[in-house]
Amino acid sequence: MKIILRNSALTILAALFFVACGSDKEENEGTTISGKVENPQDQGVITLAKISAGKREVVDTLYLDANNTFESTVETTGPEFFQLNFYNTQVATLIVNDKDLNIIADGGDRNGKLEITGSKDMEYMSQLQDVMNKQTEEVQEINKEFMAARKAQDEEKMKNIQDDFLLMQEKKKEGIKKQVEEMLPSLAAIQAMNFFNPNEDFEFMQKVANTIAEAHPNSDMATFYKKQMDDMAKISVGAQAPNFSMPTPEGDTVSLKDFRGEYVLVDFWAAWCKPCRQENPNLVEAYNKYKDQGFQMLGVSLDKKREDWLRAIEADNLEWTQVSELKFWQTPIVQEYKINGIPFSLLLDPEGKIVAKNLRGERLHEKLEEIYGS
Repeated sequence: MKIILRNSALTILAALFFVACGSDKEENEGTTISGKVENPQDQGVITLAKISAGKREVVDTLYLDANNTFESTVETTGPEFFQLNFYNTQVATLIVNDKDLNIIADGGDRNGKLEITGSKDMEYMSQLQDVMNKQTEEVQEINKEFMAARKAQDEEKMKNIQDDFLLMQEKKKEGIKKQVEEMLPSLAAIQAMNFFNPNEDFEFMQKVANTIAEAHPNSDMATFYKKQMDDMAKISVGAQAPNFSMPTPEGDTVSLKDFRGEYVLVDFWAAWCKPCRQENPNLVEAYNKYKDQGFQMLGVSLDKKREDWLRAIEADNLEWTQVSELKFWQTPIVQEYKINGIPFSLLLDPEGKIVAKNLRGERLHEKLEEIYGS
């Protein structure tokens, strides 16, 4: 079966990679990667690189013969992820395990011809690429409609467009889940995880990680992905939030466990973060409404400069407890809580367990009303 990938530079979420399943070859026999370049370039080289745990290691430099063809053999102990880079112009994403692969590449055009044959897993990836391309087109069209509505200052239409888009995404997500179920235990299913949100779909994503890790115990990629999900489990809904201690502006040390006994919103923010500052009035409103009923908040700043931090606290009227080590993204808790962007927040119950993540705007008020009443 011929699989045509118009753009093989597939989106990779948080260093999540694609690999393959099954084993037909004898151990250590190796997998052959061969192909032809239709438009070879005078400058640059063709390299084959292995991607492992987020690292890219060049394992071979390929040279064309008189017919512009190439060949390389690699050995793996389990399914692994490789990339063919043609002259730093066109990139082919490869799943390498037990099936020989053949590639026909343009070589001179980033979005040029790229045909890959020989692997069922590559077929899965092609299917997901089609879904991704279709979604990109849909998002572009919806953005046009939204911008037109905003230009016309039609707020009702803007809200309807947003609501329709969210509903469409939820329906599409269910269809992709069925596709993933059919792909498992192929690690090509990891590509589909780009369509899911760990804050909302963690249970499903963890199921995928456990399934592929069990099926491919010798795969670095399977192990790496499962470790990422295991780390995320520490801050998933229902988990006990890891404790930490930090200094307040006055120099006192405050620990997360000090807030046990009440619901507490842990808000990671910074003075330099515009979306954080825009959300602060909403947090002030929520705090003032429910603080007499026991609701607590803890602000954790990722600022670098003390004066900027203190100035923002005063300007935004943040009356709740604030802490910071003033270490920017090098703050140790960032790594432990897997924070890759702010604002980021966790709502904890009186026992310190996570009950919700990233509640903003009306969603925060709806959750607090559910807990405390209107």
